[in-house]
Amino acid sequence: MGELQGDMLTDDNTNVLHQTFKQYDRLGKGELAPHEIQSLHGDIRMGGISYPQVLASMKYVCATHDTCTEDELFNLLQEMDRRFFLLQDLRWEFSLLDRDQRDTITIEQARWMVQAVHGKNFSKRKWADFLRKRAIPGTRVAFQEIEVLLCNVKSSLDVLKDREDEERERREGKIPSRSEREERERLAEEEALMEKERQRRLREEERRRKEEELQRHDDEARRRMMEEEEERRRLQRQKEEEERLLEEQRLRELEEEEARRRQDEMEKYKDAEKILEDTHEKEKDLEEQLRIVREKLKVETDERKRKELEEEEQRLLKLLYDLKHKRLRYNLKVAIKEKDKYKLQYSITEFKTEKVEDVDMDLEKAEKLLREITSRDNLRKAMSRREIEELEKAINIIKKNGLEIQLARELRDAYEILTRLRKIQRIRSEILELKQSTVAEIRSYQKPPPVVHTVMTATFLILGHQEKETKDWKNVQALVGKTGKEGLKRRCLECNAAKISTAAASRAKELLDKQELDEVRDVSAGAATFYVFSVAMVEECIDLAERGPIEQEDTDIPAAAAKPKIDPTKMVVSRSKQMVTTSGPRARSKTPTRKK
Repeated sequence: MGELQGDMLTDDNTNVLHQTFKQYDRLGKGELAPHEIQSLHGDIRMGGISYPQVLASMKYVCATHDTCTEDELFNLLQEMDRRFFLLQDLRWEFSLLDRDQRDTITIEQARWMVQAVHGKNFSKRKWADFLRKRAIPGTRVAFQEIEVLLCNVKSSLDVLKDREDEERERREGKIPSRSEREERERLAEEEALMEKERQRRLREEERRRKEEELQRHDDEARRRMMEEEEERRRLQRQKEEEERLLEEQRLRELEEEEARRRQDEMEKYKDAEKILEDTHEKEKDLEEQLRIVREKLKVETDERKRKELEEEEQRLLKLLYDLKHKRLRYNLKVAIKEKDKYKLQYSITEFKTEKVEDVDMDLEKAEKLLREITSRDNLRKAMSRREIEELEKAINIIKKNGLEIQLARELRDAYEILTRLRKIQRIRSEILELKQSTVAEIRSYQKPPPVVHTVMTATFLILGHQEKETKDWKNVQALVGKTGKEGLKRRCLECNAAKISTAAASRAKELLDKQELDEVRDVSAGAATFYVFSVAMVEECIDLAERGPIEQEDTDIPAAAAKPKIDPTKMVVSRSKQMVTTSGPRARSKTPTRKK
């Protein structure tokens, strides 16, 4: 049904009202009962009003208090609408007084609310009747009990009854004088002001209580979040440690397997140096024979003998060619056996240049060994530089080249360093995310817990301070309170384990070994972060000291050092290169023959 608008009925509205009345007057009695009126209004306004409100509305509008005719329906619906909208505001005001959310208020609050709504029309007689008719006197008041009293409008009959009561009190001498009335009004105003102030204080206390409750909930949520984050980090660390141990075990097994394989392989090259030396000797003998033949060829004039000498020269050249290739093969074998990087590079280059036939697949082994040595050098360089990205790149290159077995030992050390570097990086991230309030909490201690003092002493030892500087807590407070380049967080982020003295690291370790992380965390979350940072930096510093500097081999070979230092007695003399060309065993001598 549409909204009720206006105070006057038009012909259209009268027709609609007539049809509505007939719709709900199902028995055709020409009147509607209270429950029918409540149903009708509930269809107009969602939810409608309560049954006592319907009865109060009919009592105020209708001639009879239990029925409504068609002529009275419009005015009755307007009265019920007034109560419907008024109740929405009154429920909100009632909830303000109901601070404990018990859906009830005290009798004093109920009286104050009724008096505030009715103002000058407040009737003490009606209030007394309400209190007298309550089912359980003295208890707290629910909204349903006073909703009708709040919405009622003072009728002419009520005014008449109130006047009769005043007249009776006047005859009985109970009517106060003017001064008494003024005094009562003054006291009532003061009482109202006091009640208002009390209500304000109650609201303020309620606001503070809610803020404290909200702060408590926030602290609890933050604590749970920190515990969950810590648990997540613990599980992550545990997972990383398990993966590291598994990887270490796998690499150890690969290392043992590689050691056995290399031992078997070295058996193949155990006589390489001897064979190379014999080849050199044979090559020198052939060169000497070739020299003699060519000397004879220069002076010989007989055609038949010259032809024999030329054939002998070609035979010797072919033998020299074969011996040279054999020498290059065994040069490569010796380089493989000695694992000399420069010899390998030189031998591989010479092997390819002379296009030697790779009978024993030594060229592939040599190139793989050279990649292995280069990868090992790069890995050691990355391990010495302590850079996560460079170390990960070096490890990935080793995996890509399939050298995990050959470099199992180095990979195990590299993974150990990488795990520690990631841990330090993670701790630095935690320090970066550390709130200034958490650092301020450490500084705010006037008499710090011993565990906090110990942790901060170890931290500043690592950062380069003397222990005597941190004996007095005021000095520690000053160091914690510095900002900018000298700020504690920034100094921790820029701390380099390689620059920490061994003595400072040992003393810091001695102090930190007396504490447990859980013990520190229970006292101060900020101190726990610096505890983890200090432990990680001490471990890194001690590891660097134990490993010592890692020797590096420069991968960029200078031109002067490109060729390895090889015993001259094992090399073919330079003039043999003038005698033998690289075109094959049937190549002619470059020495011009003498004409007949």
